[in-house]
Amino acid sequence: MVGDEMKKLVKQFVYDFPKFNDLLEEHIELNEEILPHVFFGECNEYFKEFLKKDDKEELKKLFDFFERMAIEGDDYTKEILSVTILARLGDDKDILNISYKYMREETRNFSNEIEKFWGR
Repeated sequence: MVGDEMKKLVKQFVYDFPKFNDLLEEHIELNEEILPHVFFGECNEYFKEFLKKDDKEELKKLFDFFERMAIEGDDYTKEILSVTILARLGDDKDILNISYKYMREETRNFSNEIEKFWGR
């Protein structure tokens, strides 16, 4: 069972980014609950598409959300950011380089740690 804080995180994300509401509804229908690692993993392809388009406004907002996860999040939230989101962005060097333009200090620290962990 996922804690209320994690459900709040996902709901806050969808509130800030309404275009992900349908994805969340499909996720809940399929999984019968909110699974934050899985949900954010499902979002990764969309994040990568935003980065490929270099949609500056959307990306600034997205990486501001990631920065709040890094600063204000509990350990589980920070794990989602590192392992589920940033590690995936780091799988593609071009995507990672675009990401660096939008990352703020704490998000960049998390990204550097996960990249070091994977030896990239």
